Amino acid sequence: MRTPAVAVVVALLGATNSVGQPPPADLDAIAKRVIAREQVVGASVLVAKGNRIILHKGYGFADLGLEAPTKEESVYHVVGPMMPFTGIAVMQLVERGRLSLDDDFSKFIPEFPMQGHHVSVRQLLNHTSGIVDYHYLGDPIEATSRQPKALDEVMALYSNKQWVNEPGNKWDWSISGFQLLVTIIERVTGQSYDDYVRQNLFSPAGVKSTTYCDDFTLVHGLSHGYRKLGASYVSANENDMAVNYDLRYCSTVGDLYQTWRAVRERKLVRPETLKLMSSAEGPATHMSAQDPKMQYGLALTLNHEEDHRSVGQHGSLLGYSGCLYEFPEDQLTVAVLTNTEGQNAYAIARALARAVLGLPELPTPPAVAPAKILSDQPISAAERSQLAGTFVLKFEKVPATLHDSYAQYRRTYRVFDENGRLMIQPLGEGPDRLLKQEDGTFATRSSPRNRISFILRNDRAVGMKMNSPGGSRDLAGDRVGDSDPLTFHQQLR
Repeated sequence: MRTPAVAVVVALLGATNSVGQPPPADLDAIAKRVIAREQVVGASVLVAKGNRIILHKGYGFADLGLEAPTKEESVYHVVGPMMPFTGIAVMQLVERGRLSLDDDFSKFIPEFPMQGHHVSVRQLLNHTSGIVDYHYLGDPIEATSRQPKALDEVMALYSNKQWVNEPGNKWDWSISGFQLLVTIIERVTGQSYDDYVRQNLFSPAGVKSTTYCDDFTLVHGLSHGYRKLGASYVSANENDMAVNYDLRYCSTVGDLYQTWRAVRERKLVRPETLKLMSSAEGPATHMSAQDPKMQYGLALTLNHEEDHRSVGQHGSLLGYSGCLYEFPEDQLTVAVLTNTEGQNAYAIARALARAVLGLPELPTPPAVAPAKILSDQPISAAERSQLAGTFVLKFEKVPATLHDSYAQYRRTYRVFDENGRLMIQPLGEGPDRLLKQEDGTFATRSSPRNRISFILRNDRAVGMKMNSPGGSRDLAGDRVGDSDPLTFHQQLR
């Protein structure tokens, strides 16, 4: 009998660090503890104090199927820490007089439908543009997450959508702005984004393992990406070519650290430029209602651990998680990359940074109760017919903790009878069986904590609700047609 995946990961946390010396016991123990708590398949960690690396180590697995251990310099898709380097590329062009922060971006992308708005390059960099984030629209990206896209196809996902705010009035995260910045870089320089950043960032920084990775690239040492499914893991099958060009990069914690050192050592931008990037203004001084001290500069999150200020970025997508933060006054840098979806790299980095800074550990998040064993009550042919249809769901109420773009979130599902089985299928993904519970609601094995219910009228389902634990992501919507494939797939047109 094979050992469960989670247990295998926990059992094999750790390997010798790159310099052949055991890392500080407290940091190593903290890394192991948080990686286990966050249920991360594999992670690589680098902690540097001043110019000295005090922890550089791999934990867990780079590939669960092959049981290949993670190395300190395993390669990962970089989600989050690439954004500051896109900002550095833009600021290089500002320094060289090729563009201005106050330029309206329509000067470079005249085909973008501005809908009467004016947005500066500065507002793209500091997320005050008001442009909707295509990652939070639902079907446009989630239903095509395995479909490769050119740069203009990514822009088409959001260019005609409603703007979420008037430009310059409010800070609200929008990765769409960085897609536009990549387009500006290419049009101003006449080079591809990859050629430009390779020649102007990565080559001057002297890094060797950072590569543009797409369907045509074999990336040596690349960790496999995973997402949680119940008590185990499955491959994260999203295609990195489905998203913006600056999200199509693979790297190591060592390369991230070295590239950021090149920024700090004035090899890539001037000190006054980095100071500008590390300063917040206007709405960007109020980034988070939950954390009043958190701010946003130009392509940099201005973060903190208590009174210790930091600059950097974290994120998660494609089955990967990334985090790179520097605490300038403390001469501390922490880089973490993992191959498991969720903001786990940030959790690991925070725990390690707080230990070095002599701060108390953060409270341990409450343990998630195991999902109840699902029932599988019989469903008659009449009931399967009654519930069948195509449904478009949206947020009943967008929680204050989510970005404004979620107000436009739409996700299409079809419920259908497949040879006597009642199935549910999100647009662009595979179907799953609907299991009827004793209380009359439905669940799926892929999302056992969610509960699905139907609104019936005249013996037919006219609406569907999908309730999440705690109600933070409850969706509801109407039946828009039959459950046949043609009706279902027309929702993307």
